[in-house]
Amino acid sequence: MKKIFLAIAILASTTCITSCNKMDLDLVPEDYFASGSFWKNPEQVNGAMIGLHSQLRNFQGTFWNLGEIRGGSLRDGTSFTGTASLSSANIITQDIRESSPGISSWAGLYAPIFQVNNFIYQVNKAAFMTDEQKAYYLGQAYGIRAYYYFHLYRTYGRVPIVTEPLVAISTPNSAADAYKPRTETEKETLDFIKAEIDKSTQYFGADYTIKQQKGQWSLPATQMLKAEVYLWSAKVDIDGAAPTNTAQDLQLAKAAVEAIIPKFSLQSSFINVFNSASVPANLGNNEIIFAIRYLAGEAANGLFSNFIYAPTDDISGYVDELGNSLAGDPLQIASSGSIIRYEYKFGLYQLFDPQDQRANATFLNFNKGTTHAVVLRKYLGTFLNNIRVYTDDYPIYRLSEAYLLLAEIKNKLGEDPTTEIMTVRNRAYAGSAPQFVNGSFEANELAIFYERSKEFVAEGKRWYDLRRMQDASGKPLAFRTDLPLVGVLQNVSGQNHKILWPIDLNTLTADPTLSGQQNPGYSGT
Repeated sequence: MKKIFLAIAILASTTCITSCNKMDLDLVPEDYFASGSFWKNPEQVNGAMIGLHSQLRNFQGTFWNLGEIRGGSLRDGTSFTGTASLSSANIITQDIRESSPGISSWAGLYAPIFQVNNFIYQVNKAAFMTDEQKAYYLGQAYGIRAYYYFHLYRTYGRVPIVTEPLVAISTPNSAADAYKPRTETEKETLDFIKAEIDKSTQYFGADYTIKQQKGQWSLPATQMLKAEVYLWSAKVDIDGAAPTNTAQDLQLAKAAVEAIIPKFSLQSSFINVFNSASVPANLGNNEIIFAIRYLAGEAANGLFSNFIYAPTDDISGYVDELGNSLAGDPLQIASSGSIIRYEYKFGLYQLFDPQDQRANATFLNFNKGTTHAVVLRKYLGTFLNNIRVYTDDYPIYRLSEAYLLLAEIKNKLGEDPTTEIMTVRNRAYAGSAPQFVNGSFEANELAIFYERSKEFVAEGKRWYDLRRMQDASGKPLAFRTDLPLVGVLQNVSGQNHKILWPIDLNTLTADPTLSGQQNPGYSGT
């Protein structure tokens, strides 16, 4: 990454101007950062917050890449139709090195962080707003910034902490002024994220308002993030050592998630959570805590068109799990012009019981002779002028995750997680789920992991789950090569450094503060 402030500011301003124009905001693109032409009234502040969410949406694919691809549940090689090469093979197979890391420039996340920094700076000094008027916006901004940094932390460990939009308030005196070093320790980065969450919570106060049908950040979103962060802090090694504040961190995580569970309710059917594009009444439904918003005519989620067979693929002879013919175009995608680039393993589908309604709400099963495959049917969007558009909301946090986070917290505390597991499982089985039996820590942890594996397919959580969740010895499940679809780091002694991603070579060579700062295990690869 070049000149972490200056280059990012230029990129960020371009990105936000583009997205804000799409949102029909009253901005002045040619002079966006100049306080003389913007930041003049509350309506512009509101418009800027909409712009921050538009930019958050632009990075939805990045969040998915960081949290899903390495999770052991995706195929590499050729699609089941034999007509397309599947993407991201090196990441899927953990062939990650500093010369080909799969992501670069800190995953591009400093561009939106700069925009949040600028928002916080401008709102704090806005004389036209009272402290009460500023509070909700600042609660949102600090929560969003913590969310970006938590992705960076889980990806790289130590990262540069940038909190001021320096280009907006000053010009660097030299190239050296434009660089920001990584924190000295992972703890320093994690402590910063916790402090951001505290600020977000303090600014929100007791205001549980959620704007734009769950499409904007809110206090419940911050509380979900707090539960995630403190659960991570309680379980994941930091700076090469086991956590030392586990009990207190778990209690903070528990309090955060318990505060919001009563404020939401599960959808009666799993599929209703996701079909917001085809059933508008489901937009921002009672299960959604925070979602990235897609709307026909405004923005579509291009990522999920890559999970569908191509219109030209011959799927004659394929049948589903009941033996029904899949000839023709069973998902009605011909008009969308898609081509399959990502495909989940059939083994993931096999984890579902036949009575688990999530199986066929998540996948369409293709069988032909010895070929067994699944195509993702989550996020299929809707039709606009007879063309399929992928405009379902992408949930970041929903109530079922709150229950399963609480189950995981309870298990680590030595408490019984049965109630939370069965709440999610019963919905999946329409009320007749197999009974969970409380057992050992590892047995419970694996049960929660597999429940998450079936509940959150394609929601960008699986790699993070493998890193956070543990076996009886306290090691990440990512090292459990004996478990189906879990053993992604096959050679523990030679692969354990891959828990973190490497910093790409271009970023290392461009930034003098990163000399000798590559994550361990990657140097020279």
